[in-house]
Amino acid sequence: MTSDEKIAGEPPEIKAISAVYAALKTLDPQARLRVLRYSSELLGLDLSPITEARDTAVSLPASEEGPSQTSFATSPPLQEHSDDTDGINAVALRWIKRNDLDTKSLQKLFSLGVEEIDLVARSVPGRSKRERMRNVMLLKGVAAYLGTGVARISHDQLKEACMHYNAYDSNNSAAYLKEFSPEVSGSKESGFTLTARGLTLATDLVRELIGGQSSK
Repeated sequence: MTSDEKIAGEPPEIKAISAVYAALKTLDPQARLRVLRYSSELLGLDLSPITEARDTAVSLPASEEGPSQTSFATSPPLQEHSDDTDGINAVALRWIKRNDLDTKSLQKLFSLGVEEIDLVARSVPGRSKRERMRNVMLLKGVAAYLGTGVARISHDQLKEACMHYNAYDSNNSAAYLKEFSPEVSGSKESGFTLTARGLTLATDLVRELIGGQSSK
């Protein structure tokens, strides 16, 4: 039996593992982590039980003769990043923590603490409607990500936000969305989801806007 025939008869999980391994083995360790992290976020997967189990396994027990030993994988609790994390998805909380953000700063851009988190920035940067549309798309994706753990928005939500921020160009919006395909996937019918690249760019944009607003 050839290796291909063997794989063909294996369960879907084994095939998936083989495909993931083949895709990651040529990358450096940091790139592998980024791919796995962004993939889990886009799929809405909660990996905290896995990471918590790993952290517990590598922690040293307390010494009877002195203070407790430091864990090799300690991290501050998510609550330290904000006094109010109600309504924020667990996946998004880890994104906040990982990127050294906090909800107090994010409240300058997003309506945290309500049932449906939305973009509430006073303005969205961009020298043209095309640039503003791209930034609205990224920020609306983050708003959805904060609330649901998936950076997905409907076409109507995007259109409404673009009109609010003077970013809607009825003659060119479809062409712009095709141009933005490295950052967002989907269609008018299915809605649009930020890709891994889109989420990275959105994170950078959030940092830029928070920094600019906090300095005023």
